[in-house]
Amino acid sequence: MASMAPTTRATRTRRMADLHVDIVLGIFYFLDGQTLVRCCSVCRAWQETVNGSTELKYMIELWADGMIPCPFSTLSPVDKLERLNQWRRAWLGLNWASRTVFRIDNNPRAYELVGGVFAQQNTWPVSDFTAIRLPSAQGGGEITRTLNVGVESLDFAMDPTQDLVVFLHKEDEIGHFACRAMSSLRPHPLAASSTLSFNLRDDSVRRIFLQIADDVIGLLFRTSQDEGSLRLILFNWRRGIELVDLVGPQFPPSVSDFAILSPRAYILASVNDCSYMPGGPRGVGEIHIYTFNGTRQNHPARVATLQLPHHNPTRYLVNMIAHSGPFCAGPLPGALFSKSNDKRICVFSLVYNGGEGYSLYVHHRYLEKYLVNEGAPPIIPWDEWGPNHSRMLPGRHRFWLRYVHGERVVRPAGDFEHSNRVEIMDFGIIPLHPGFNDEASQSPSAEMCSQPSTIPSGDVFASDVTTALPYRRSFRNTEDHHVQFLIDQDRLIGVNDAVDQLTVYTF
Repeated sequence: MASMAPTTRATRTRRMADLHVDIVLGIFYFLDGQTLVRCCSVCRAWQETVNGSTELKYMIELWADGMIPCPFSTLSPVDKLERLNQWRRAWLGLNWASRTVFRIDNNPRAYELVGGVFAQQNTWPVSDFTAIRLPSAQGGGEITRTLNVGVESLDFAMDPTQDLVVFLHKEDEIGHFACRAMSSLRPHPLAASSTLSFNLRDDSVRRIFLQIADDVIGLLFRTSQDEGSLRLILFNWRRGIELVDLVGPQFPPSVSDFAILSPRAYILASVNDCSYMPGGPRGVGEIHIYTFNGTRQNHPARVATLQLPHHNPTRYLVNMIAHSGPFCAGPLPGALFSKSNDKRICVFSLVYNGGEGYSLYVHHRYLEKYLVNEGAPPIIPWDEWGPNHSRMLPGRHRFWLRYVHGERVVRPAGDFEHSNRVEIMDFGIIPLHPGFNDEASQSPSAEMCSQPSTIPSGDVFASDVTTALPYRRSFRNTEDHHVQFLIDQDRLIGVNDAVDQLTVYTF
């Protein structure tokens, strides 16, 4: 019996090279942009195959911007690539295509900006709900108001990509999540139950932090000012299962905020001022990263703790707020592409006694790299992570959230009270095609910030705080004065002094 010659790597390579170009293209269409970039480095034939396909080049360019394609687009590959490049140039130079003004309630109980929808909810004289589907570069814009949602809502969260809005309300010592379809405010068809209930163990609900990430609802709240009154509730709303119920002693000391990283992970921000003996130096702030099981009741596992810079003995961290763009479970309605949920920046607003404020910017992907940790949860000092994986700058963001979308952050530039200038910080710095890089470097309204920046030691910090996370800064003057800006994928939204008007700039 004749022996069979072993299949060598060269033989396998020749067989791949022998495939007809249409077959290779058919395989490549199933790959993501990052894998396509790697394929280009395998051989010249594959590189030429990718470069010869506008569809594949479009997929690579989407990946470079941290985007995922809309599966329902009927545009040609050429048109999709041109639309992407137009969108890039518009954001680089802050050249918005239109400006539209909407009146809003200047004292809402709660508000949200997710997936191209700005919504407000009030409780007096009845619990109403107003949703503004914001205009796009192609036009549109629609206001829908429901005068009575049927419950006295304390807060709400929403995800238009799931047609989902969740109203938080209570009856005596029982809390409820009402899961509704945004389009009708009827019970959501995918919810296991239209109402998910939990025991408050008290009649009071304070300092509410309510969030949605795909199939998970997360709620952090207090029932009093006492440290031990803190509660964290997590539900899987599609299965109708309470996943997590934590109370005060199960938390790190002095938790000030909560944010969902992904549908199976969250972070707690802690000012950590109770971790040392009375009279001794106060602890540095900490970012605690947790994972949990999203399909059954369980106890979350802490996988890592990141520490903030050491401060002087007379100073301490008063408050730390964690904020990032919303987690959307699906593609944005009507959009050609959407930001990937793993390409987001998290902003930690730090306030020290005396009023000094700082903003700390960290990529979600850096925080999420600890989710695979299976050993003892490490406590990582600032010097081992902060200088290379964050950017800390003086000043903190204003009173409204939703100033972050994806890897972009917006804020008024200069004097907040008198400036007409808007500034965008884009932390999505990935090498793009040479033409766009040349355009970016020559733009008079944009600059790269790739050099480290330092906050010198002195009044607040015990030693210099140097950080080096790169970003691109774009800026432009506006016709109107705005005290606050919000942002989503295709819009800047300016808020006026009276906080009763939105000016929507579309890209």
